[in-house]
Amino acid sequence: MSPEEYQIWTLFNSGRMADAGVGIVTILAIWLALRVANMTRANPETDTIAKVVSTAFCGLVILGTWQAWTIAAVNWTGTAGALNSLENPSEFAKGFIEYVGQTEPATTPDLLGMIFLGVVALMTLVLIWRPKKD
Repeated sequence: MSPEEYQIWTLFNSGRMADAGVGIVTILAIWLALRVANMTRANPETDTIAKVVSTAFCGLVILGTWQAWTIAAVNWTGTAGALNSLENPSEFAKGFIEYVGQTEPATTPDLLGMIFLGVVALMTLVLIWRPKKD
């Protein structure tokens, strides 16, 4: 392993530590959004303005999570791109590049993340806007 490759792996792992912190924060934010949606639905005094504000809050949480997870994906694709630019990458580096599948910066989270955020968005909208059955 060349010194350049070692530096790339070190930076990648530093980014993964930051991504782990962001992951924890976004899961807490999603939990809070679902809690806000649930409390909006449960409160008998909720009016349309409260529903709109709750929807905006939940939407911002989901969009912020989308952005954070995209940045996390860029750590992977950027590392693959940096390893790909080396003259003689190790076999492990070649395997990593193949696993990531692209060397251009990511513009979205991975498919599983997008599906998850879509489900969370649907859950919050249903909780806030679906009529209550008495």
